[in-house]
Amino acid sequence: MKTLLLHARTFARIAPRLKGLNAALNIVTVDDASSFHDAWTSEKLAEAPPVQLAFGNIDAFYSPSVREFMTAILKSPNFDWFQSAAAGIENPALVAIGQKSQRYTTNHTQAEAMAEWAVWQAMDFLRAGPAHRANQAAGKWERIRVREMFGSRWLIVGYGSIGQAIGRRVTALGGVVTGMRRSPGPAEGAARIVPPDALMAELPEADIVLLCPPHTPETEGMANAAFFEAMNKDALFMNLGRGALVDEPALMAALDAGRLAFAVLDVTRIEPLPAEDPLWRHHKVVITPHDSSDTPGTIARGDETFLANLDAYLNNKPLRHLVDRSAFPAS
Repeated sequence: MKTLLLHARTFARIAPRLKGLNAALNIVTVDDASSFHDAWTSEKLAEAPPVQLAFGNIDAFYSPSVREFMTAILKSPNFDWFQSAAAGIENPALVAIGQKSQRYTTNHTQAEAMAEWAVWQAMDFLRAGPAHRANQAAGKWERIRVREMFGSRWLIVGYGSIGQAIGRRVTALGGVVTGMRRSPGPAEGAARIVPPDALMAELPEADIVLLCPPHTPETEGMANAAFFEAMNKDALFMNLGRGALVDEPALMAALDAGRLAFAVLDVTRIEPLPAEDPLWRHHKVVITPHDSSDTPGTIARGDETFLANLDAYLNNKPLRHLVDRSAFPAS
């Protein structure tokens, strides 16, 4: 019989969906106090037993007990399958789990919340949200010339599940989307697809440039001084990918020089971003604390992905979003 590790909050939420599995599965939970329990009996355990399966999500990784959750996995001698609630795999903690696991699966349903974040920030920029709020704070009745989403030209770099979710929404609102990715051919939500080597040629034509590729040696620091120099001076830059994609001093210098109009970042090179970092106080930058995907809907969809894969696992069927083990080379 296999043992599954869940955060206690996750188990409480999905327990009705796990009824009937007690004959096939041991379930161990860890709570925010770092205590382990037998999920079926609520008996407190002296220590974490060896586990073979685990579901890593917001409950686990944002918990005070994250170290105990990780340790239980990494110390288990025959760990078989890890379901991640995230799409990315480059986080060092996830890499360590990927190296340990025989099978590692990802989740792409957070794209829906992230797409809403992108539309929200773009609308606020196009409709001059900061200027309107400043006028309201000053009690100043003054009309401001704004722009429309309709007809806006988007360049979405990294046109995977997140990019397509954004592209669908932007297209529905009348925007025109160019998606950038390695694989050619049409993709949902994009008027056209271009390869990465077209980046510098595409930047001047875009009203909104959005990054959402993974962090790789090829994408490290891709948004550099030359990148911002090539942008339209009236354009918005947004980053939903990873902080390491952006040369942040180059971004601030470009904003100061008027080479682009505004920037919105959900991710930064250092997280949490230190309070003294000048990005916080730049008048042309909006920062959200890497929470674009943190919604109840994302949590619920992540649970559904896990439950579907758990059913497949217990019935010896193929798992969805399985990552090749070569993606986690031994260090």
